[in-house]
Amino acid sequence: MPRGTPLSREEIRHRLQDLHNQTLLHAAARERVLILEQKNQEFEKQLRARDAEIERLRAEKETLEERLAQKEDALQKLRELLFTRERPHRTHRTREPKTRTTESYRRPVPAAVTEERLVTLTDCPECGSPVSAPQSSRTRITEDITLHPGPVVTQWTIARHWCSSCGTQVAGTVPGFLPQSRLGPNTLTVVVLAKYRLNLPYAKIVDSLHLSFGLTISEGAVAHLLKTAAGLVGEKWDEIVAAVKAGRTVHCDETGWFINGTKVWAHTAATESTVLYELVPTRGKGVSEKLLGPDFVGTKVTDALPNYRNLPGKHQLCWAHLTREAQENAAWQPENAERQTLTQTLNGIYADLRVVTGAEEWNEADARQARRRCERRVRRLTTKSWQDASSRRLVQRLTSFRHALFTCLTEEGIPPDNNHAERVLRKLVVQRKISGGNRSPTHAVIHARMMSVLETMRLEGGELLPKLHGLFLSQIAALSRQ
Repeated sequence: MPRGTPLSREEIRHRLQDLHNQTLLHAAARERVLILEQKNQEFEKQLRARDAEIERLRAEKETLEERLAQKEDALQKLRELLFTRERPHRTHRTREPKTRTTESYRRPVPAAVTEERLVTLTDCPECGSPVSAPQSSRTRITEDITLHPGPVVTQWTIARHWCSSCGTQVAGTVPGFLPQSRLGPNTLTVVVLAKYRLNLPYAKIVDSLHLSFGLTISEGAVAHLLKTAAGLVGEKWDEIVAAVKAGRTVHCDETGWFINGTKVWAHTAATESTVLYELVPTRGKGVSEKLLGPDFVGTKVTDALPNYRNLPGKHQLCWAHLTREAQENAAWQPENAERQTLTQTLNGIYADLRVVTGAEEWNEADARQARRRCERRVRRLTTKSWQDASSRRLVQRLTSFRHALFTCLTEEGIPPDNNHAERVLRKLVVQRKISGGNRSPTHAVIHARMMSVLETMRLEGGELLPKLHGLFLSQIAALSRQ
């Protein structure tokens, strides 16, 4: 149509209709776009929610896989304990072979002879003819015990006197007299050793006293003697507590115990020459804080229990526990390369520590070099990505106790293991297997105190019987003077 030609009415109507239709289409399209945008936002929201759910399920899956691996390890360990006869892992210690001599195969001659006798003949044992006077002689030593010697019963007559100065009646005291008991300090010493050294229950202590000494005693009297003994060793106990708090190196550990069938915990804090036991219902770090004291400045040697991490003083982690767990994990899954690698690395570090700390003379330069070597190996372990859950857990422990890994290389005389605490706790473990623990909290306190005193005396050296008997006699004499 040429420009400027007027439109007809019909053409105008059609064009207006087209514009109206386009407006309607545009509004419909816009509404559709808004609906689609709204649905898109809803879909994006649902997608984010599903991504979060997937991440949660993935984390839960990893946690369940780790728990499953732990359960499988525990099950494998139980199978090993139940169905194999292999000996458990022990820390290998080098021992120098001892050269045997002729004297080492014979019983040593006693230092003192209590009785001398002469063996003579009047007739020949072969033909019965008379023999001459002795021409020569030889000696032979025999040792034996006295069967059923019987108790020593002493009746003391205590004279009373008038004092001319103060005008009062006075009397002497019986030496070695136990308060509220007719039994003497010798019986007290034997009962204490039978209970806490020989691990005999009350009934067997009663039988032993009757069979060996002809002394009749009840189980209640045995319990009373043990309570009396705990009161007599109070000063020695205080010395042990003070020695542990002032100790340069203190080994700490704990194990299970039972009081009247209820599980409690037996704690120990041991120096080179003292042992302190506590039997308490908790395993918390408050027990160790009490044993060491708030002013402890020495070095504590412990396992990886978190309770020991923030205690006062320096800290050395037990490498024997680390290597033992790594070797057990590797034994349960020999095909696991990560467990084998971790075991070899930890064993190498532990061997390096034993060489330096076990040397006859402390060499500070060698210790510094060994620490740099060991820290590099630990750093490689902690920066590596571990897929195995057990290995990852063990490496995380190295990170958590990084401050306590090599204290033994910075100070002389600190061992890299906690074997000393294991050895002193083994006494309680044996007693637990025999007696099952204590019947009351009162006797649990008595048990801890007496075991502390006996084990400390054993570490101090010398004969245990005369030392314990002398301690009782000195305390009884002190009480009689009060």
